[in-house]
This record gives sequence, C-alpha cells and structure tokens, in this order.
Amino acid sequence: MSEDKVNCLAGRSCLPSTAVMEMTYRCNHECLYCSCPWEAPASAPHEPYAKEEELSTEKWKSILTALTKEHDCCHLAFTGGETLLKEGLEELLRHVVSLKARFPVVDDGPLRFEDKTPEIYVLSNGRLMSDKWLDIFAELKVHLSLSLPGLSAFADHTGHDTSQRVLDWMKKASEREIPLTANVTVTKKNLGELFETLSQAFLHGADMLLMNRFMPGGRGLAHADELVLSAEEVLQMCEIADEVLQLSNRPGSLGTELPLCVLQGKTFEKLQVGTRCSAAKEFFVIDPSGFIRCCNHSPIRIVHWDEVDKLAEHPYWRRFVERDYLPDQCFECSLMTECDGGCREAAHVQKGSVTAEDPLWDPSMIVRD
Repeated sequence: MSEDKVNCLAGRSCLPSTAVMEMTYRCNHECLYCSCPWEAPASAPHEPYAKEEELSTEKWKSILTALTKEHDCCHLAFTGGETLLKEGLEELLRHVVSLKARFPVVDDGPLRFEDKTPEIYVLSNGRLMSDKWLDIFAELKVHLSLSLPGLSAFADHTGHDTSQRVLDWMKKASEREIPLTANVTVTKKNLGELFETLSQAFLHGADMLLMNRFMPGGRGLAHADELVLSAEEVLQMCEIADEVLQLSNRPGSLGTELPLCVLQGKTFEKLQVGTRCSAAKEFFVIDPSGFIRCCNHSPIRIVHWDEVDKLAEHPYWRRFVERDYLPDQCFECSLMTECDGGCREAAHVQKGSVTAEDPLWDPSMIVRD
C-alpha cells in the first residue's frame, strides 16, 4: 500500500506525500524542451500562464511547515525555473531540516507512523553549482538531481556549452557522498548519443537515472517537430537506457508514463517504466506564486495554497484523483485496466483536452483479446 493511501485511511491529509515546489520562474538556460507552462508560446492551445509575484521566503517557510505538520508531505522537491536562482534557498532548506514529517510504515503489520526529517530533493541545471552549495547539500543530506540533456547535443538544447561542467559537478558531488540523480530528457537531437550520455553520467558518480521522453509543452511546443520522439524511438530509448543500467548496475526510471501498448509487450530488467499517471495521487506541484497544479506539465492552476482546503473538491483535481481522464479509444483496449493511455497532460497541452490521446498513440496500437 502506498504512503498516500495509508495517510488517507488514517484520516490524515489526502494531499500526495510528495510536494514539487517551483521556487522561481527564472532560469539561466533556454532549453528547447522546457515544459514550464509560463514559457509556452502565444499559439499554445491553453490560456496564457502569467508570471505573478513570487512567494517570499517567509511564505514558503509557512507552506513547508504546513506541508509536513498538517499534510504529512514527507518528500519535498525544490525545482524551478532554475532552483539555485531562488533567493533564500539555503534558509528554506535549513528550515525543512528543522521539521519532522510523519512517514507511514508500510508493511504487513498494524498501521503505524514514525516521525523523521522530510527527504529533500534539489533539481538544478548545474550552471550555478559551487563548492559552497555542495557543502550545504552534504550537511543537510539533500538528494541532488542534475540535468544532462546530452553531450555534444547539450549546447543545442540549452543554449550553453556546459555538459563537461555538469559532469565535473557530478563527480564532485559523488566524492562528497551526496545522493545524485542524472536527469536526462531525451529528444530526437540527443537519442543518438544516449548510450554515451548515460555512461558518462554513471562514470562521473551518478547513483541513479531519471529519464524523460520529450513531451511538447512550455517552450517545447514551439520545437515539437524537431524534438518529439516517435513510438519506435521511445522504445529504442528504453532499450538503450536499460542496457546502460545493467552494465553500470544502477537503478533508473522513466519519469513520464507511457501508453502500455507502445511497449509492445517488452519488459526491462533495470529500467522502471510507469503506465499509470501519478499526478495528484503521488505528487503535486506548487508554482512560484503559490498556485497548486496536478502536475509540472499542467498549465492549469487549480487553487492558491491559501485555499488548499478547497482543493479536494475541485473538479479538475478530482478528475486526476479518480482517473476520470481516459481517452475514448482506450476503452476498446484490453490493457485499459493497467494503463492511463499515456501522459494526460501531454495530451492536454498539445491537443487541448485531458482526454485526448497521448501524442505517441496510434489506432493500430489498440490491443484486443
């Protein structure tokens, strides 16, 4: 049973146990694949996502306290924009360390909890990384995730030729025994060097892989034609990643769910590939101005944190909680009970509806008994 289900059964908050907090709208990269909704072009098939005033450090501290004490959020991820651009970030991280969260003990025994320091994750593109930040992360036991969208393709993706810099900081983080994830978004431009990219990440000390297929959204909507992978290329991506994970004996996961039919019955030894959407069920997002979204890919602000008590009854939130979003075509497929038809927000952002088919999906993929 998941942590989130345990909390709900215990009469506690039904917010997911993982809060993804977007610290700032600002970024020092210009990634072609950026899915942040505030970077979407005017032609996007959704309402513009205005950059409102960013929350103060004190407001974030009050939110962090409430997340842990009132809502049992025990996994706190700091992202952006570029996380390290956020003024007061160190103060916020130290505040989290001063807090305790209820971690459900998930086993075959009676329902019980234990109070522990929340797990902290910081996601960064690495451009502002420094020895000072690594010292802070080591002291506070932060899990660090560094973006590596290719080697020779790095500059084309980000606008900055700093792939070696990222690898160097990976090595330094590893030497300080900081838990380290390589965060790799795969596109048509870097698929050809994926084996080398993942290999270099692990050779420079990464402990695990978080891989994402490029999904058009944010700035990426303007570059979909040149970046989006076909179903065949997504399968190739998974096969390459699994091979590297086996060779390096490291764990890894695909961060965005796939339509199960895309996998064509294939399974992987090391790579975890999800087919069920975890938005609003295992994690949720708070944007830089305090608005709650189901998912980091979503352009829909549901309620402001100050009205979090209204979240559970909001129709859009409930649609994700109750999985009321399957495309009509999926009801013809025998895999329906194991699959959510791919990424619902990818469908929403690209096609204008959360019940549209995943961009990877094709009618020929339907599996019938």
